[in-house]
Amino acid sequence: MNSRGGEIDHHLLVAVLVLTGFGLIMSFSAGGFMSGSSAKFSNDSLFFFKRELIRVALALVFFLVALNINYRKLRSLIVPFFVVMLGVMLLTLVLAQAVRGSRSWIMGIQPVEIARIALVLFLADLIDKKGDDFKKVKAGYIPGVAVVVLLAGIIALQPDFGSAMALALLGYTMLFLGGANLLAWAGGLGLASVAFVAAALTKQHVLGRLTGFWWGLTRPEELSALIESSSGHIKNTLVQTHQSLLGIGSGGFFGVGLGQSRQKFLFVSEAHTDFIFSIIGEEGGLLFAGIILLVFLVILWRGIKLSLQLSDRFESLTVLGLSCGIFIYAVINISVALGIFPITGLPLPFLSYGGSALLANAVSVGLILNISKHRGEKSGQTFIRKNNGVSDSRWRDGRSSLSWSGRSRRR
Repeated sequence: MNSRGGEIDHHLLVAVLVLTGFGLIMSFSAGGFMSGSSAKFSNDSLFFFKRELIRVALALVFFLVALNINYRKLRSLIVPFFVVMLGVMLLTLVLAQAVRGSRSWIMGIQPVEIARIALVLFLADLIDKKGDDFKKVKAGYIPGVAVVVLLAGIIALQPDFGSAMALALLGYTMLFLGGANLLAWAGGLGLASVAFVAAALTKQHVLGRLTGFWWGLTRPEELSALIESSSGHIKNTLVQTHQSLLGIGSGGFFGVGLGQSRQKFLFVSEAHTDFIFSIIGEEGGLLFAGIILLVFLVILWRGIKLSLQLSDRFESLTVLGLSCGIFIYAVINISVALGIFPITGLPLPFLSYGGSALLANAVSVGLILNISKHRGEKSGQTFIRKNNGVSDSRWRDGRSSLSWSGRSRRR
């Protein structure tokens, strides 16, 4: 173990604390008007803030458990955990009440957020166990892509195409980084993309969102006229995009000031959840929006760096997958707010109001920090080059993967 052995990654911890603290502030700022002006929320302007505060406390408990758990002893439970999550997703599909057209919530929980962690752990475990056989199409790629397609397919049937797309993107990223046959990977990605788009276009609300997104992206000078002449999902998409951009644009460099947003007065729908970045851009300006972007880049950077410093392939891929999951959600959410991506309904990690995503992200970071304590350990025949912290990862050099011969030693 090197000199840092046993220490968590403090850069990542600070980054997450910054986001969580800022998320609490924005729950107060962005959600206050909506809750204070609605009997549904008891006209309590602190409704969202107080609930988010409780969720942060609960997330802290989950974070501490994930940080201190002996995950190596529990690795044998990864496959059963994934199977259980598939069952939960199917039950959600069958039993859940439709909310805004999607059956993705059951007992107040959005299981897809937990399924994201299960997918990362399952793929990291599969790729590690397959070893060099993972490069083979039949023995490695097909089993890996099958679980990605199965999980994304169930989520798409709910239908929650935004989450299905994000999880499929995460899964394919892990397959690529894990060393899947490149030709098979590219072909599978192309087929999956075509099938996904074809399925999505059969849904009226998805088609409306895509049409509204395309019009807003290609005809920005006609936005007001398009809003007046359109209806339904197309109009809703155009309005949300237009109001989001107005908020970000009116913030300038320094913003209009904390709590001074005008767009949160119901001009931007879901100001405290899906479009929280618009309110951040308006109240904090380019300065705060840039800081948020930078913090998410720090999370990705620390995930990559930690992954390179780990000698165990399972741990390396787990860290990479969990950090990529947070980053992918952030990029998609921010892109939607900027009008350069269709509306998906995905939350901004640690900033959007909501419990399921917060708990899942807290567990993800707890696991990453837990694993980070094992940086620099030798594993079997693999040797970590301590001076530069680089391992011969396949995803790094794009050619060959580690033998990872010591993977079974720790189970």
